[in-house]
Amino acid sequence: MKRSFLLSALALLMFSSCKKEITEVQRVDQAFSAVYDIAPGDWTTTNGGESYSAELDVPELDNVVYQDGAVLVYLSFSGTSYYEALPQVFDGITYGAIHGEGYISIDMSALSGNLFDPPGQIVSAKIVLIDATRLALHKDVDLKNLQSVQKAFNIH
Repeated sequence: MKRSFLLSALALLMFSSCKKEITEVQRVDQAFSAVYDIAPGDWTTTNGGESYSAELDVPELDNVVYQDGAVLVYLSFSGTSYYEALPQVFDGITYGAIHGEGYISIDMSALSGNLFDPPGQIVSAKIVLIDATRLALHKDVDLKNLQSVQKAFNIH
């Protein structure tokens, strides 16, 4: 009797612990950031001082981020305790950024078109790279329907 009970309990334990598990792999898009210092000597001009640019080497800005992600650029000047998002106009100077694979170029020019001097102090540039999934990959999602978007992107 004991033996049959043990065999029954063992069989029950083996079959009850077997269950079908489905593992779902989800891609999680991420954001990455770094702060670069731009020294006064890093600013270059090709038009005699009407505009300046500084190029940052950002090898993490790969084709995936370039094609489907986003690049955000912020500047902070010495003596300030905040970052300003680009593009920006401050004291008559326009600041902007362009990017390609592996680099970001920060540029500035005077609204008046007059000559001016580049910053004489270190400028901090905060670069944020956002990895993203191209929406075109979700052709079955009706982007005009909130419930459809929430379901497709698992948003609660």
